[in-house]
Amino acid sequence: MIKEDLPKITGKGSYIDDINPKNLVYLGVVRSQVARGIIKSMSRPESALLSLTWEDVKTYMPVPVPPNIAKSSKIIRMPVLADGRVNFVGQPVLAFVVNDRYEIEDVVEEVSIDYEELEPVVDVEKAMNSNEEIHPGVKKNISVDLLLEGGELSAKSRADVVVSRKIKQNRIVSNPMEPKGVIAHWDGEYLNVYGSFQSAFRIRNDLREALNISPEKIKVISAPNVGGGFGNKVPSYPEYILAAIASMKLNRPVKWIETRYEHLKNPTIGRGVLSDIKLYATRQGEILGIEGYVAVDLGAYNYTINPTTPSFIASLLTGPYKMKFASIRALGVFTNQPPTGPYRGAGRPEAALIHETLVEDLAEELGMDPVEIRRKNLIGDNGYITPLGVRIDPAGYNEVLDTAEKYYRKAKEVYNDKGVSIITFAEIVRTSPGEGARVKIENGKVNFYLGLGPHGQAYASTFRRLASEVLGISQDKIEIMTGSSEIVKEGIGSFGSRAGTIGGSAVIAAATELLKKINVNSLSEVDLTKYEGIEAEVFYKADDIFAPGAHVAVVDVDEETGFIKVLEYYAVDDVGRVMNKEEIEGQIIGGVLQGMSQVIIEAMRYDERGIPLCSSIADCGVPTALEAPLKVNTDYVEYPSQLLSKSRGVGEAGTTGALPAVFIAVEKATKRKFDRTPIDPWLITS
Repeated sequence: MIKEDLPKITGKGSYIDDINPKNLVYLGVVRSQVARGIIKSMSRPESALLSLTWEDVKTYMPVPVPPNIAKSSKIIRMPVLADGRVNFVGQPVLAFVVNDRYEIEDVVEEVSIDYEELEPVVDVEKAMNSNEEIHPGVKKNISVDLLLEGGELSAKSRADVVVSRKIKQNRIVSNPMEPKGVIAHWDGEYLNVYGSFQSAFRIRNDLREALNISPEKIKVISAPNVGGGFGNKVPSYPEYILAAIASMKLNRPVKWIETRYEHLKNPTIGRGVLSDIKLYATRQGEILGIEGYVAVDLGAYNYTINPTTPSFIASLLTGPYKMKFASIRALGVFTNQPPTGPYRGAGRPEAALIHETLVEDLAEELGMDPVEIRRKNLIGDNGYITPLGVRIDPAGYNEVLDTAEKYYRKAKEVYNDKGVSIITFAEIVRTSPGEGARVKIENGKVNFYLGLGPHGQAYASTFRRLASEVLGISQDKIEIMTGSSEIVKEGIGSFGSRAGTIGGSAVIAAATELLKKINVNSLSEVDLTKYEGIEAEVFYKADDIFAPGAHVAVVDVDEETGFIKVLEYYAVDDVGRVMNKEEIEGQIIGGVLQGMSQVIIEAMRYDERGIPLCSSIADCGVPTALEAPLKVNTDYVEYPSQLLSKSRGVGEAGTTGALPAVFIAVEKATKRKFDRTPIDPWLITS
């Protein structure tokens, strides 16, 4: 068993709601009940210690937008509280503070809001073809409109075969075990913020921008345990800003704990992608290139990373294949739904579904074997620059496909009457710009400090092992501290499959720097007393890397009920270096479950008025053990990365592979093509 898991499974973990400072009060939020409207009047609650409206806060949620996107886009940031208009069900309209958390629901009932309802726009395709502007001046509701184009565009004329796919990937709620939560405490000098976070430094930067406070005055510390994240706990939320403002007004710690019902209405929602792409090829099976568009449903506002999501997905559509050209229009479209943001994979699975269905269609059109069409066009192991300028580092592309082929051939024999698929992908691991780490010899131990922190992963065990290898001392003499903006000068966070790989590299770099500082090649336990107090700090810089994978899915479909069952699944991934086998296995299996569930069951649905149709975690299709694959088999290739840790991230590999693998396997089983996720039972039986 991994050491970090023991407190969690024995019920001894400490989460954000277990932290209760003295003099604590509670934040409640009144939310819009309509998807689009103008606020005509609003009452304030009389029994609250404090109430806040737009007039009291007048600030917006931060949105990091690169200059190239900002220059050509219509960026509409979300007000922390509605600024006279509401644009999605669940949007915060009024906030208040009470002494007892059980007063919150009663106080919500005290507030009366009169809306002039407007016609909502809730479908991304209708939104970008509508004259109804959600935000005045944003024509066709298009926020982002970029053309990503490169390579030998004239190669299109040499194509003998063209296949096309239009697919709508539904919205999904990231449902961690623990919803979001925060405690903000202004002590007269510093804003102390505790919460369920994936990135303490991202939270600090967001608070700095929204509140116009110097970052030196903000201390962000993640709770000892973060009950899952899946991207949902990377950015700040309006409630974090409101808790901070309330604490500064009351000079008391303010806690906000999200209910599951609130969570289902809140940002960040994942996926929500419409694509229409053509793939051009020769009769011999050589892929020449792709063209088309990707439209991302941004929801009601630009929020966290969603201005960059369209171009990110578009940049990955060439997959792990050699192509002569690519021409993709990347669109970000406003709708009257909660803003989208990062959800496990955050563009990687969406892109993989698009390119793998196209390659599969090409194989069928040409009568080629699915493995051979992929092998013929695979980029190889020595690195590649795509027509869109994406630099892919050397990795084990051939070995993952060769290994997966063995599972595929065997599955085809054993399950000759079922749907069996094989897919390949190149998962980008967001190791840029790097990660910070500090090391100090203290009290007979070597302590490492990192700004990133786990939200379910076993980073401490991994980092302890890496440090032990460099320093030459027992792992028992090494401690790992994470998840705070106060323990290192600079940190990035845990997301994008990055933390184990880049965090481990930062630990190695810090350990190496410590040895250099004291001019030794290794340490002994005696040295821990001799060099007491000596420390070193680094920020290890890196570019993004890629992790190839090849996955096989076996699916059975009940033709009468339309129910889908994943009988067996094989995941072959290049992990660079196996640093913690149990952790890799857990990450991949969990990721496979999420990718599979998007195909067979999971979606956040809305009616034509923009009202969420999911009121509980069960309604939105979160899979149970009954829906899970009967068996997930993991296999690994170790093609060392260029980083000090030699590893490659796997946090999103399972989801990236399972979405296209299960989708295509369902098509194989039913001998039909589908144009959306999830593939609901009535789509199969109709």
